Amino acid sequence: MAGGGQNVYQASAGGLGAAGATTAAGMGFNPGSLQGADIAAYQNPYTDQVINTGLNDIERSRQMAINDTGAAASAAGAFGGSRHGVAESLTNDNYARQATQFASGQRQAGFNNAQQGAMFDINNRMGANAQRLQAAGQLAGMAGQAFGMGQQLNQSQMQQGLMQQALQQQIIDAGAGQYQGWANAPQTALTLPLAALGAIPNGGGSTSTQSYQPGLLNYLSLGAGLLGGV
Repeated sequence: MAGGGQNVYQASAGGLGAAGATTAAGMGFNPGSLQGADIAAYQNPYTDQVINTGLNDIERSRQMAINDTGAAASAAGAFGGSRHGVAESLTNDNYARQATQFASGQRQAGFNNAQQGAMFDINNRMGANAQRLQAAGQLAGMAGQAFGMGQQLNQSQMQQGLMQQALQQQIIDAGAGQYQGWANAPQTALTLPLAALGAIPNGGGSTSTQSYQPGLLNYLSLGAGLLGGV
């Protein structure tokens, strides 16, 4: 299980710890809200310049329209009259409305774009946090796999140990049997002469003799056996 100074259980514990810390941070993460966002930071810095340029264009158009109205009134001999005054008033009102609509429209568009920019950043932060939580889940899964691998390795090592223990026990038993046979060899070697003389070991491990009165033929057989072994 060990490798590079770290085993699977240490790796599993480390992975679970990192996954837990990331999950805790992710659960408490605040991506911000549109209400608390600094909309001004997302405003187009050229909005005022665009509005001023547009208003200047409208003003030039108004002045050109006023000049045209005055020229028309002079040609009709009504310059400075009431009809001339009404015509100029209508021209000014018309261009004032255009200027107001233009400026307010530009500012509204700028505000909407700023809101979209703020929401874009908020959504990006939320997406990044979701990815961190997903990575934490994957890390926890890998830690669980490492723990399971450690359990399998332990089980395999246990089985190997039991097999080795059984083999060693067989070797010990075989050696003990051989030693017992060697230790009993002298006693076994004496069994035949003792049996011939009538002394037979009993089953209790102690030697007992039965009353036996050999005859002449028995002595002759024993002597012949001894002479035959010389």
